[in-house]
Amino acid sequence: MDQRPLLSIIKSYLSDIRFWIILFFLIRLYGITNPPIEVAHNWRQTTVTMVARNFVEVNSNILYPGIDIAGEKTGITGMEFPLLNYLIFLVSKLFGYAHWYGRLINLIVSSIGLFYFYKLLKKYFESKVAFISTIILLFSIWFSYSRKIMPDTFAMSFMIMGLYYGCNYIENRNKIKDLMFYFLFALFGILSKLPSAFILVVFVFLLLNKDIAKNRKIVFSVSTLIILSIVSFYYF
Repeated sequence: MDQRPLLSIIKSYLSDIRFWIILFFLIRLYGITNPPIEVAHNWRQTTVTMVARNFVEVNSNILYPGIDIAGEKTGITGMEFPLLNYLIFLVSKLFGYAHWYGRLINLIVSSIGLFYFYKLLKKYFESKVAFISTIILLFSIWFSYSRKIMPDTFAMSFMIMGLYYGCNYIENRNKIKDLMFYFLFALFGILSKLPSAFILVVFVFLLLNKDIAKNRKIVFSVSTLIILSIVSFYYF
């Protein structure tokens, strides 16, 4: 029996980044319902679930996240914009509350972020470079952080998506869809984790490119300033 077609199919799967992203997604589903009691970040994870549960049981207003460790006070606390917490709440409205929804939501969003990381690199480098870089990211701290109930890789995934669509808009496509997706994803990312805004610095190199139309640069810069204004209003 000729094994070449089978080997060709196996090779095509192994060289497809989607295969590896899905494989690692399935691997990390093991123990997904475990309580957030890892040696590292157990306090941080329980805080996220605490706020999500209070959205379910006390007050569903996303602007009033509440914790249970405030004594006689209301428990409403200042924190990063509780997008991850609120997604847990929304899923809980459909299926009943369970803390591990946060793990699954983060894992899904972070896996999508990996695919956009690959697509972003593929725009500027060879496919092989994009593939190897994404595999390295898969094996990095992304492997463990992307299934924790905390917004680190969650926020960075949105930022990577935002980078991809922002680059599309600035460079050549000039489509309102790309600008809209950039605006939403970058806004979600920075609101979810303020330090993730640092990645916007890569746009400086594109904005300095004289081959890019000035009107596109202006529209993009204004959109970015609006994003930062909304974030500043929320945080400060």
